[in-house]
This record gives sequence, C-alpha cells and structure tokens, in this order.
Amino acid sequence: MLIVAVVDATTNPSDKLGKMKILTVTDLHQSKALYDQLVAAVRIHQPDVVALVGDFIDMANDRHLPLTKAECAVRLSNLPCREVLLLSGNHEGRDWPVFAAAWQKTGRPLRSLYAEAFTLGPMVIIGFPCLMADEVHFVEGRESAPRDVGRWLAPIAKNYGAASRFLWLMHEPPIGTSLSKDTGVLAGNIPWTAAIERYSPQIVVFGHDHETPIKRNRWHEPLRQTQCVNLGQKLDGPLHYCVIEATFPRPTPLLPTSITVTAYPHNESFTL
Repeated sequence: MLIVAVVDATTNPSDKLGKMKILTVTDLHQSKALYDQLVAAVRIHQPDVVALVGDFIDMANDRHLPLTKAECAVRLSNLPCREVLLLSGNHEGRDWPVFAAAWQKTGRPLRSLYAEAFTLGPMVIIGFPCLMADEVHFVEGRESAPRDVGRWLAPIAKNYGAASRFLWLMHEPPIGTSLSKDTGVLAGNIPWTAAIERYSPQIVVFGHDHETPIKRNRWHEPLRQTQCVNLGQKLDGPLHYCVIEATFPRPTPLLPTSITVTAYPHNESFTL
C-alpha cells in the first residue's frame, strides 16, 4: 500500500503554527436539509479542514433522493475551507464515479482518503477504509488496503511517529463502545479496536450507526486512552457534527499541545 502525505496545502510557514480546526460530519445520505446546514456550519466555524466520514452520498437511485450525486459533489467542493477530505462509507459504491466526475469538473483537488495519511502543516489525519464497502470504484486504481490493518497502518506510524496518533477517521465503529449497537452489522470492527489499543490515538471519529448515540444520549466515550466520538445523525436534521480545535507549537508534524472537541447541536465540549 502506498503511504503518502496527501497534501500540505499551507504555503506560509508562519501560518502553520497555532490552532488548526477540523469539522467532521458523517452520514449525510444526500439529504438536502443536512447539506444546507453543513454549508451554514462551515461558514460559521471557518474550519481549515472539513472531513466527510462516509455515506455523504447514498446507494439509492438519485430520482428517489432530494439531491443528485453530482449536486452533492458540487456543494461539497464549494465549501469555503482549505481542504475537504472524503472517506468511503458503505454507500460510496457503484455511483462513486458519478460523484467523482462532477467533483473533478469543479477544479478542486479530490481528496479521497483511503488507508493513508493526510497532512496540513503540523497536523496528521489518518483515514481508514470501510470494510463493508464496495471499494473498487473509490480506490480509483490504487492498491486495495490489506484486511490486516497493521500492514498499512504500521508504515504510517513509523513514518510520522507520535504525530500519527492525533486524529483517526473511520466510517465503521471500533467494536466495544456504547456509541454503536452491541451486536450486528452496526456494532463495529474488531481490527479497529485492536489498532486503537495498540497505538492509542488521541481522537477517533466514526459514524455508520445513526441512532445509538442519540438514543443513549452519548456522543463520546474513552476506549483505553483514546476518546471515541460518534454523534449519530438525523436525516431530517438538525445536523450533527463535530469541531476539533488543536494547538500545535511547531510547524512540523507532531501531536498538539491541547485539543478541544465540541459537538453540535449539543454545544458540549471536552478537552485533552
């Protein structure tokens, strides 16, 4: 598996210092209400990075959905932020080429993060594949990630060192938290939990299970030394999303000295 820093988009060295802001959101499923609210949230928070953590499109035919996949691509590519990251969920399958083609027409780089690291200044973000997904189209000619997560994750950890432990994004949950169902296809992946236990990332954000966090009134929980986050999602709104603010003392990749994670619409935060 080719391990790359997808992009370092910062051009001013002094701009790499200080606070970086990431807005994460999952499971939009081509909902017009959620897309409209995402645009508003990005304008309010002005993040450096917006990360779509899977299922931002839907496997259903467009004629049954309020937005087409091409319209979703245009809306996301026009978000007013430095970078937009796209992770595969189980709904980014056969229609991914339609979305990708519409995106590429906008001229904005398509950052489909797949078993690799993304860097922006001192910040390193790791995107996991989706084991349930039909990944053929999303991979776009890249080598498929091995089922053994260690085979692609270990080289990233070696390359970036401690900096690789900042933020992990995965559509499917790690198994063993109360932020997803206890059993069944929404319960999560054992290999993800094993990777968390081995490397102790600071924050893991996932989705896939829309309802359990809302029903249990929980949106974050520790798994060993890692804070796991899943806000769930309601397709008719209001939009559930997370804003992560991290302060870095140097421009080279490293762990932040402080982190604040805020959940919306809860308006609740925790700090690390």
